Amino acid sequence: MSISTTGIQLERGPNWLREAIELISSMRFAISLLTLISIASVIGTVVKQNEPAVNYVNQFGPYWAELFTMMGITSIYNAPWFIVIMAFLVTSTSLCIMRNAPRMLGDMRDFKERVAEKSFAAFSHKGETAVPVGAAQANAAFQALLISQGYTAKATASTDGSATRYAARKGTSNRLGYILAHASIVLICVGGLMDSAVPMHIQAWLGGKQPLRENMFLKDVPPSGKFDEGTVSYRGNILIPEGKRASHSILSFRDGTLVQQLPFELELNRFIVEYHSTGQPKMFASEVTVRDPDGSSFPFRIEVNKPLIHKGIAVYQSSFDDGGSRLKLRGFPLIGGRDYSFVLEGDVGTSTSLSNDSQSQTYSVEFSGFRAINIENMTRADGVPDNSELVEKRFRDSVAAAAGSAAAKEAHKLRNVGPSFSYKLRDKAGQAREYNMYMVPVELEGQRVFLAGMRENPNDQFRYIRFPADENMELTGYMRLRAALNDPTLRAQAADRFATQALPTDGDATQRVQLRESALRGLEMYAGNGQYGADAQGGYAAIARFLEQNVPQEERERAADVIMKVLAGSVQLINDMARQRAGLPPLQQTVENAQFLQTAMNAYSDTIFFGAPIMLQLSEFTQVQASVFQTTRAPGKYLVYLGSLLLVLGVFAMFYVRERRLWAVVEPDPQQSGASRIRFAVQARKRTLDFDAEFDRLKAAVARLGGSQ
Repeated sequence: MSISTTGIQLERGPNWLREAIELISSMRFAISLLTLISIASVIGTVVKQNEPAVNYVNQFGPYWAELFTMMGITSIYNAPWFIVIMAFLVTSTSLCIMRNAPRMLGDMRDFKERVAEKSFAAFSHKGETAVPVGAAQANAAFQALLISQGYTAKATASTDGSATRYAARKGTSNRLGYILAHASIVLICVGGLMDSAVPMHIQAWLGGKQPLRENMFLKDVPPSGKFDEGTVSYRGNILIPEGKRASHSILSFRDGTLVQQLPFELELNRFIVEYHSTGQPKMFASEVTVRDPDGSSFPFRIEVNKPLIHKGIAVYQSSFDDGGSRLKLRGFPLIGGRDYSFVLEGDVGTSTSLSNDSQSQTYSVEFSGFRAINIENMTRADGVPDNSELVEKRFRDSVAAAAGSAAAKEAHKLRNVGPSFSYKLRDKAGQAREYNMYMVPVELEGQRVFLAGMRENPNDQFRYIRFPADENMELTGYMRLRAALNDPTLRAQAADRFATQALPTDGDATQRVQLRESALRGLEMYAGNGQYGADAQGGYAAIARFLEQNVPQEERERAADVIMKVLAGSVQLINDMARQRAGLPPLQQTVENAQFLQTAMNAYSDTIFFGAPIMLQLSEFTQVQASVFQTTRAPGKYLVYLGSLLLVLGVFAMFYVRERRLWAVVEPDPQQSGASRIRFAVQARKRTLDFDAEFDRLKAAVARLGGSQ
């Protein structure tokens, strides 16, 4: 029996309906759909699924990210077109089974007794043997031989009783391979559909569920935003801080979320994380207590490859996060002439208000994250404002080489740089910038610096500024210098002292006055107007603008060198005066102190673009960790397991089980009284060398019944 690739042929009905049924039930249609699903699955393997939108923008660019999202490639297994293809494949394959399975089962049971004796001559594999025994003994011996060869035989006596005809078969389970393989496709697809988002969307549609698009307390979630325990299948996430409990999971639904009630409560007793020598995590696990509504409970340790399975819900260890660590911060002003700091406390995930001295501007500080260990690439970072292109190359190289990034131009180097925290500073208009600050100084180019990162959009990378650490490994020294630069009195005194030191009193008084004016003008340009952000003026950018507007192009390089030397000398004097006012001795003339002053000048120039009037530094913390779990209910997985088993059995049956058909006649030998003659023919669906060898063995075994070889 050959398998037809055509579909079900209806004898009645409209022509379009008959053609549609024939197409859907045809094997060629099912193979085409299976090919499409295979291609889509490859795409879903290459493109990471269900990632945040910013990840696709960073990887593919905004155009392709939007196109992939619109086509459903970013969530391909839940895309409507993929679900439709799966549904059509299930329908087509089911119709193929309905059409062919009854005929195959009937063919398996059929012994095909209608083959006539005279047709034996047409078979390529046939034989004839004389047996020197009577018909009864010959029949008994031949039947025993068929059984030993694995055949199931059916014997039929002739009308006069003189001859017995045999029709035998073996390996007919080969036909079951086709049925099992196709049934496995149906089961796997149905299981996949059951575990997809389709059941959830159907239940949401029937129950009138609406996605939640804003954060709210669980008690405030309306019934339309919550699923009960009867959801057929889902995949959600749940974050639990140490010492806290949760009994609800968060499901992604359309452009919002839905809350899923769990049939038990999960309490995180302890989160455990182990690190490699590089500081990267190598293992993390959660020790939890599972509490049922009836009051019973039991402990369990959830690991990455060891999920908790309870009441049909699987809880996987997905990742970890901060659970509301308590932070103690020290705040420093970045504008104004006062040198002071203040203390601020808060928990990650909360916010607090912050006002400046004049109360003219109020900010909201949102503590957004904390990390106790950071593995960072300490190579040069791009993107920090660099205004040095306004002047010649030498000025650009000498000024901007340290005026922008948090790391030097060097090979990639991973290093644990200690704890960090991030926060957002939001103004009254709702505009916010995000900052990432490291707690301890990092050694870069032989100098200890504090790294402060800023970005305006969540899609951007952080741009870092180096703040030099003083002799006590603190920010106090830099902040003291910053305040002194913003003090007009100290600027004037520093200019006077610089001019006096450069030109003693017995020198030309006119030149000394001019030098004082130049030093003061340079300090005032560099110090700026006390603003920040878009209205800020000062730093190296102000000096560059001055050179561009007042100095001919051919003289800018020499003028830039002069201004930088005068500015560096004046800043050194201001720093010594600020230290003297604080009761500290002046800095010694060493390489380390020279690096400190140069880095401080670079940092002051960059803080104009920092976008905030204050900077917060982490001084103390109490870490509270949280575990992120993925909760799933996937009843379809059992159908997938069964389908996979049937697929293995079906493929084995189709490729390793060979169907054989045998027909034989045992009758008295007309040439010898008291003897019998056995004539037989064997047929296989596919002639192979193995079949030829098998037939030779069968022929030899039949010959031995007659006493010959």
